[in-house]
Amino acid sequence: MGREDIVTALRRIPLFARLGDEQLQWMASHGRQLSFPAGSRVALQGEPADGLSVILEGRTVWTRRVGNQDAHADTLEAGDVFGEVVLFLNAPYPTTGHAQTEVRLLRLEPAAFWELLRQAPALGRGLMEVASARTQPQETVSTQQPPSATPGQMVAGLAPELGNPASSAHRSATRLRDTLRLVSARAMALGQHGLSTAQRSALLALPLEAADRGRATPALSPLERTKREEDVGAWLEVRGMMDAWDVAPALVASGLDVAWLESVQTRVGEALLRDTLSWLVAAVSGDVLLAEVERGSARVSALVEGVKAYSFLDARPTAPLDIHDCLERALAELGHRLSGHPITVEREYERSVPRVQGEASALDEVLTQLVLNALESLGERGGTLRLRTWAEDQRVVVEFADDGPGIPRDLMPRIFEPFFSTRPQAAGLGLDISRRIVERHGGDIRVLSEPGRTRVQVRLPA
Repeated sequence: MGREDIVTALRRIPLFARLGDEQLQWMASHGRQLSFPAGSRVALQGEPADGLSVILEGRTVWTRRVGNQDAHADTLEAGDVFGEVVLFLNAPYPTTGHAQTEVRLLRLEPAAFWELLRQAPALGRGLMEVASARTQPQETVSTQQPPSATPGQMVAGLAPELGNPASSAHRSATRLRDTLRLVSARAMALGQHGLSTAQRSALLALPLEAADRGRATPALSPLERTKREEDVGAWLEVRGMMDAWDVAPALVASGLDVAWLESVQTRVGEALLRDTLSWLVAAVSGDVLLAEVERGSARVSALVEGVKAYSFLDARPTAPLDIHDCLERALAELGHRLSGHPITVEREYERSVPRVQGEASALDEVLTQLVLNALESLGERGGTLRLRTWAEDQRVVVEFADDGPGIPRDLMPRIFEPFFSTRPQAAGLGLDISRRIVERHGGDIRVLSEPGRTRVQVRLPA
């Protein structure tokens, strides 16, 4: 690729789009082009930093060596960068990368990398966000299944899990009280302008519009969010907002951008703009804080439900149980989740399977949790939940199958990990508790997942 082709490719990457033409030309002239055929290695775990690499073409796959196995860590393709973590930390590569297709890189050696950051300090923030977002999943692939703790230890572990969202909700509620007072004060300042009926209507519509945009706007990547915050902050600063850079993140978090702010300016006029924006920023900040209170409260509620579930970890008297009765009780318990949703429940029961010796309340908890997990996987779009039973080597097998999206391969090793969940407000305790109960009964749980199909199998001795 020629220098201008490289500049054009860099300009399309959000991370570098903020750089000027002179800086992009500098990158193109100081970077080395490297080509790697499919299957070849582009970086080796444990090797020292060799610079910042920008993938111009192709796709790479990254793995971390754990013991005698290679665990998948990441997939990077055209537009992504790598090497920033090892440069910032002065550490060796934490993973090994291979070219999945033919790959072309632009590599800035360490000296050129640090010179680029000197010339473009704002780029450092974007690269730090990329590094922060990337190190977390790389660390998770090496996390091994922790040894089973006692119920008492697990309950003790809930204390910080409860404390964090509770404290967050409390802080947000305190700030919300002050923000609501500020909204009232700024609304009164607006009222001093002698607003017409049309102006009042236009103003009252703004918070509702902002809320609708916040719900409809897809989540931004760290780079996209940073760029939008810079644009909004600069726009506000030009129009005399003293705290422009402090309020820009709240506006962006609510889905607002420069185009929408300009439409506000058109509707209310120049004379009202500053007071309108001051009032709107306070109103939007209040919505953001209210959402934080709601999230914290929901997290606490989920964890409290997890504490209740621990009561099933205490051993209770056992009795011969018909596993089908347990399944039907689980479905009845979750009837409110099934009604009104496009979900089909199919039963393939082998009625001749023997009874299992178990604790009725504890096994009911397990089966209800596994049905709930399948329903959560299906989500709002719905689908099919298939329940099967059969006998196998003096065991009774119960299978929960759904045609949801499946579990990502890199998350499979963590699904039984306490407090881990892909759902933000979930406690992350259901599978861990279910595993402990089933193992106490002398059985096991197996999870098999692929895109479009997940099966959870519980095996219990007959």
